[in-house]
Amino acid sequence: MIDVTAHQLRVFVAVARHGHFGRAAESLHLATSTLSENVATLERRIGRRLFDRGRSGASLTPEGVELLPLAERVVDGIDAIAAWGQRVRDTPRVRVGLMVTTPRFRAVMTEAARERPDVQWEIRQLGFDGWVAALERGDVDCAFVAEAGPLPAHLHAESLWSEGLVLVVPEAHPLAAQPSVEVADLAGETFIAVHDPTGEHAWLQTITGRDDLKTMAVAHSFEEVLELCGAGLGVNIAGASAPESFARPGLAFVPLRGVPDVTTSLCFAREQPTEVVREFGDLAHAVVEQIARA
Repeated sequence: MIDVTAHQLRVFVAVARHGHFGRAAESLHLATSTLSENVATLERRIGRRLFDRGRSGASLTPEGVELLPLAERVVDGIDAIAAWGQRVRDTPRVRVGLMVTTPRFRAVMTEAARERPDVQWEIRQLGFDGWVAALERGDVDCAFVAEAGPLPAHLHAESLWSEGLVLVVPEAHPLAAQPSVEVADLAGETFIAVHDPTGEHAWLQTITGRDDLKTMAVAHSFEEVLELCGAGLGVNIAGASAPESFARPGLAFVPLRGVPDVTTSLCFAREQPTEVVREFGDLAHAVVEQIARA
């Protein structure tokens, strides 16, 4: 195997194109002696003389003529890789964290992709209990969070929209046929919760105003919550838009009255979010306001 470097081939091509060692060195911002050493090393490793050197410049030998198109392909390929790498580095990226999808969230992301096709948009499912840590670690640049509650001082939340709540129950549940239910109707029910029972119980307690709720913390995502509810293992509470996103056979969504609306906020680190993240926050507000006016 011939040990030839891309730099040596680039030097060779430059000399061949300029026909002169000094001008080639100037074009590559190299000392002429350094360029000459690279050519000499290349010739030694190939085992062929590539240039006839004269007072007027340098001309290719027959072997140099044969090597030139091969070397040009290598150099052009290296340049293409470098250009590709620069494009990747220069492409802005926004990683958006998400608890549970909603129609408004999808509308925001659709508009963001339309307005900024140059941005690499990524969506990260965070579940109910991992969003603070994801923001602190820098795993996401911002996060859509339902009922963010008190935040650490280094995080910031901007309210986007509020919506009512529904009770998620199996279709065969006695409450499924009711036009609506209230908190008093939930006595004795088991609530399917995520694996962070303390956080989920606190949220349910805040929503219902009750501290005697029975919870079963066996789910790891909202999809699992829905499957367990559909299997008849318990009930849950979700935003009023849940039927639009998660309707499926075996589940009923019953409006829950007499409880406060739940607010979804966009959360991000206080310290200098990037310009594209700030623009995304402004766009989210504009899209939500447009939906509210429609």
